[in-house]
Amino acid sequence: MAQIKKITAREILDSRGIPTIEGKLVTANNIKVYSQVPSGESLGKHEGIELRDNDKTRHLGQGVLKAVSYINDSIGPKLVGVDTSRLEDIDNWLLKADGSSTYQNLGVNTLMIVSQLILRAEAVDQDMALYQYINHLYNTKFKENVHLAQIPTAIYNMINGGKHGTKNLDFQEFHVVTSTSTKFSKSLEFAVATYNGLKNLFYERNADVSVSEEGGFTPNLFTNTEAFEIIKEVLLSKKVKLGVDVFTGLDCAPSYYFKDNKYAIKDRGASLNDDEYIDFITEAIDKYNILILEDPLQEDDFNNWAKLTKQVGKQVFVVADDFVAGNKERLKKAVAKGACNAVLIKFNQVGTITEMLDLIHDIKKAGLRLIVSHRLGETTDALIADLAVGVQADFVKFGSPARGERIIKYNRLLNIEYKLGISSPYKS
Repeated sequence: MAQIKKITAREILDSRGIPTIEGKLVTANNIKVYSQVPSGESLGKHEGIELRDNDKTRHLGQGVLKAVSYINDSIGPKLVGVDTSRLEDIDNWLLKADGSSTYQNLGVNTLMIVSQLILRAEAVDQDMALYQYINHLYNTKFKENVHLAQIPTAIYNMINGGKHGTKNLDFQEFHVVTSTSTKFSKSLEFAVATYNGLKNLFYERNADVSVSEEGGFTPNLFTNTEAFEIIKEVLLSKKVKLGVDVFTGLDCAPSYYFKDNKYAIKDRGASLNDDEYIDFITEAIDKYNILILEDPLQEDDFNNWAKLTKQVGKQVFVVADDFVAGNKERLKKAVAKGACNAVLIKFNQVGTITEMLDLIHDIKKAGLRLIVSHRLGETTDALIADLAVGVQADFVKFGSPARGERIIKYNRLLNIEYKLGISSPYKS
């Protein structure tokens, strides 16, 4: 048994140079673990609230010294002597201490770093790899028998627009997704080759291009269709069968271009009403072999989400991110209406590991596909990779095969694949 000796926290920077929290836990039997929490920028209005200092004299008000002090001066001392096997009890105590539905008092970032530390410490005490312990915890909690049989299929970010990239593109992310029968290491190899192929193509055409905070290219294109065409051109040069060996994906993030109850995208001269916009998305699915369609519609339009899912749900995964945002009540409503067939989860949508596992179980129980995702503001912590494998997610989304904070997560999956001896995610 491992009893907590000390929990401390400090302010560090995420991949955008914005403050976040690193925590350290030491047990009485000399276990030491560290954890870091990411943070988002494109935040759904229904997800948890991060605690920020709002002191404009440092880090533009984004500092987290208040959250750090809560851990060092209050939460940590109160947990001294508590056994790390009591993750759920500790998580429930944290939630009660916050006392709000949005974590606005202590902050979702404050709660999550403590919860992660408890999880990690107990995994070490049990002498289990983190993904193994998460799998054991999930199976024990829900009386399931989920085997460590697959590495989730990766969704690779190639081009960024909207809030995350060039303003010429409305859609936030353009993806490449290999067939689910592809071994992860081969999938990653192909993604790197495609990424480099895009880079070379932009250089050959003297296109002004930079790299976004997620690693995707931000080329000087004029329409979303152009982005798809360029990705398609590179994929075809790899001699693969589109729609068989490899697919594309799209994170629309329409809060960027949904204005005055219409969808204002540069591919059309005039703003589109709901039906016109759905027609555009449907045409793009067929033309560009889209498999992953994330947040295609504004996040409170349950009826049109249901309409689109009914229309295209047999050929694509209509993925709810901001649409559900870790909110169990919204998930229930989405399931009841048939408004999506896949759900994306990420850290800081909910405040604790226990809540994440509960949400994952609800998603799986509803028969929806599960995507475990990074955030825009990432760290070099790879816990998310262990989580995805431990709960046997269908897909992971870690960004581009570039930038250290993204690559460390792909490298962790490579390491787990090697240790498990997994040949392919699905037998199909």
